[in-house]
Amino acid sequence: MKIAITVLLYVLAYGWGWTKLRGEGHRRRRVLLGCIMGYGAYLNLCGITDTPHLSLGSLYTAYFQPVGRAIIYWLGG
Repeated sequence: MKIAITVLLYVLAYGWGWTKLRGEGHRRRRVLLGCIMGYGAYLNLCGITDTPHLSLGSLYTAYFQPVGRAIIYWLGG
């Protein structure tokens, strides 16, 4: 039930945002809105179901932290 309500709220928010982006040249902004809303829904649903997910934090933990440690080690720190 939580998932259905969450998806419904995201759809309603996307529909409201779609109507606010009227006129010429808003196609790109509508696509960007869809991407942002889709990613937000993805993270929210993964949080509800406790499934692993990809995020900017996981990219930082998997790549930039080890590289930073290697550079500090290489510099003698």
